[in-house]
Amino acid sequence: MDNVLPKIALVFPGVGSQHTMMVKSFYENSEAVRSTFEEASEILKINLKEICFSTDLKDELNKIEISQVALLVASLAVYRTFESEFGFLPDYCLGHSLGEYSALCASGIINFSDAVEIVKQRGRIIKEAISSCDGTMMWVINLDSNIVEETCMEISGDNDRVYISAYDTPTQCSISGNNGSMMKVAQELEKKGAIVFPLKMSGPFHSPLMHKAAEEMKSVLRQFKFNPPKIPVISNYSALPYTDENSVVENLTRQLESPIRWTQSVSYLVDAGVRVAIEIGPKDVLKFLIKKNTSLIEAFSFNEFTQIDQIRDSVVIGREQALALIARCLKIAISTKNCNNDTNTYQKDVVTPYKEIEALYLELREKKLYPEKEQVFKAVQMVVSVLDAKKTPIDLRRKKLDQIFQNKILSI
Repeated sequence: MDNVLPKIALVFPGVGSQHTMMVKSFYENSEAVRSTFEEASEILKINLKEICFSTDLKDELNKIEISQVALLVASLAVYRTFESEFGFLPDYCLGHSLGEYSALCASGIINFSDAVEIVKQRGRIIKEAISSCDGTMMWVINLDSNIVEETCMEISGDNDRVYISAYDTPTQCSISGNNGSMMKVAQELEKKGAIVFPLKMSGPFHSPLMHKAAEEMKSVLRQFKFNPPKIPVISNYSALPYTDENSVVENLTRQLESPIRWTQSVSYLVDAGVRVAIEIGPKDVLKFLIKKNTSLIEAFSFNEFTQIDQIRDSVVIGREQALALIARCLKIAISTKNCNNDTNTYQKDVVTPYKEIEALYLELREKKLYPEKEQVFKAVQMVVSVLDAKKTPIDLRRKKLDQIFQNKILSI
């Protein structure tokens, strides 16, 4: 049944999503969120609440060494709200750049207090790298990433390279490199139809030019103990799940000097059966990127406390909606074309199980009862068996199952 039910992923934003007043509605409505901010402020020896919620401190919030820890804490505060309000764990977590640390903390791999300290050190390391490195980063949109990569290789020299630093969508990526070569590459990309945006206050992140910073980050990470994951986390470096807690140092070290493989990560989620994604934290950048990568995942943003009921209604099939789900099972089972000419098999593996679920549905409807979880599973399993007996093509089976769940998660 696990490979049949649609799955949900939580995604965590990276630097650039922070803004004044972020997650304030959560802070005002949740003691858990307030305690999250207080714990982080004590570790950092700063007033994080004041920095995040004061318009006079906008410049302070956007300092690289502050923005990283502020965004980590804000995202995890929202995640704690998700945990308490929704009552189920996601099937996967992943984050974009800094957001990977939030994902690792949400999964239980990194303890919260350790995550705050590690990200504080990451901010320091990156700040020092920016000040000592002749390099920058740019967004490139409206051009196939393969063409961008070819252009980078053609224009940049052996000792003055430009690299793709994030594969965000098939036609949106980031590039990093030395300032001189970056301008040459940007001009060539614009000739080919790209729109190029220089990123202020940035360095050549997620490229080999960050090797020294990555090695320093490795030394920091080795000082901490990590835990087995409660939830699989997709690595930015490999676009695959972390194998265990022992892979944290390698993945996060590589992340600083290797491209963010967001497009590949979303493809992994689709293949794994994820049909719902919720962005946990400020803004909706990742919601946008997911929609640009696939139409098979329904993406939502959770950045205001008032969105709880709306998101629950949009992504969860509860007991009240379960009878309608069983009705969809019956409809799909009976309406799907039969490609099997064996009448004996049809009677045994299609007609008989169908009639059993039909009788269950009619009984529940007549008695005005909500289905139990096991009854819903039985109806779904009936559809799986019927599609198999009818020799329905594999790709069509997945589409039929998606129609049953309508891009929602079963939570009974």
